[in-house]
Order: sequence, then C-alpha cells, then structure tokens
Amino acid sequence: MTTSEDFADYLCRLRDRAGAPSVRQLASRTGYGKSTISEAFAGRRLPTWELAGALADALGADEDELRDRWSEAKSGQKQATPAPEWLTSVRSEIPALAGARSIEQVCAVAAQDPKGALDACWGVLKVGALQVAHSLYGDIPGSWSSNVVDTYGRAESEGRLPTGARALANTVHAYYVNSQFPTTPTPSTAEILQAVVLAYRLAWQARDLVEAVSRDVQRRN
Repeated sequence: MTTSEDFADYLCRLRDRAGAPSVRQLASRTGYGKSTISEAFAGRRLPTWELAGALADALGADEDELRDRWSEAKSGQKQATPAPEWLTSVRSEIPALAGARSIEQVCAVAAQDPKGALDACWGVLKVGALQVAHSLYGDIPGSWSSNVVDTYGRAESEGRLPTGARALANTVHAYYVNSQFPTTPTPSTAEILQAVVLAYRLAWQARDLVEAVSRDVQRRN
C-alpha cells in the first residue's frame, strides 16, 4: 500500500524527471509557499490534493496517475492522525487576507483588546468559509455560525483542508461567542495568541485552496 513516504518518493522522481526544479521555482509555478512545497517532498504527511495536483501540473506529470497514487496513500492514512500542517511547519511568506488586519497587528493588541483579537479571528474564518463554499461548491454558507464550521469540515473530509480544520473553526467560534458576554471569563493572553495564529493559518490554507481551484479552472478552460 502506498504511504505518504512512498508518495513523496514518487514526487521526488517526478521532480528529477522534470529537471530537478528548485523549491523556489516550484513555489512560483504553483503559488504555494516554499515551506509547503518542501513539506510535500519530505513525506512526513500527505499533501492536500490541490497541492499535489498543482505539483503534477508544474512537473508535467500525468495527473490521473498522480491522483491514483494520492488516493491510495490517503486511504492508507485513515487510521492515522497526522499533525495539522499549521502546527508543524513555518510559513516564511505571510499572505495578506483581503479586508483583514494582519496577523502581526492582531497579535500586538491581543493582551489589551482580547475581544477585538477574537473578533478578527472569527472574521477571517468566516471570509475563508465564504470563499471556499463559493469556489468549491457554488454556494455560500447560511447565516448560522455552524454553517461556517461545516464548510471547513466538508473541505477537511474531502482532503482539501488539513486534519483539524473543523475542530479549529469550532474552537475559535466558541472563544468568539464567549467574548461577547461580559460575565464570561476572558481567555488568557496565551490562549488568545494561539487562537490568532491558528485561525489565521487556517484562513491562509483556505485562501491557498481557493486560488488552487481558480488556477485549475483556468487551466481546464
């Protein structure tokens, strides 16, 4: 059975066959960050299909064969619980999120304005869910917060977003709701900072996914 390590080995062979382009070149061709590209070739976890498909295109590989190998590796991981990517990788190129304060700005005010920081966290996740739902499913989430969480859960179950996406969105939402009530104890600064970092990283994942889908549509047209 194909494992994530086997799949990474296959990607490495495709890369060699394509003339061994650098990580920087592949990042430029796919639109993904250099750390994300490096993780795909390291084999510590299986990349999302959007990333694998983008690499197939960048390396001139047979997408159908790559999908078969990816699906086999994915099925072999059903009993495993891989660590979420946002916990184990470092993103050196921080993308801007339209209409949102930067992660640096939100972290800087987290201690003085915890409610504002949590508002920003939930805000970027809502926008990410809207973009994912529209891009992938031709729909928009309903007005209930659970619809936002369900959008992340659906994309996670399809292998489009990393393991833990639904749980994280749900946790950030719980923090956000509790912050609206003065009688609820305020989370510690450490908890808020973790929520900020993880929420923004998930929002970046959603943005990457939407852009990958857009590139795929353009390529097919």
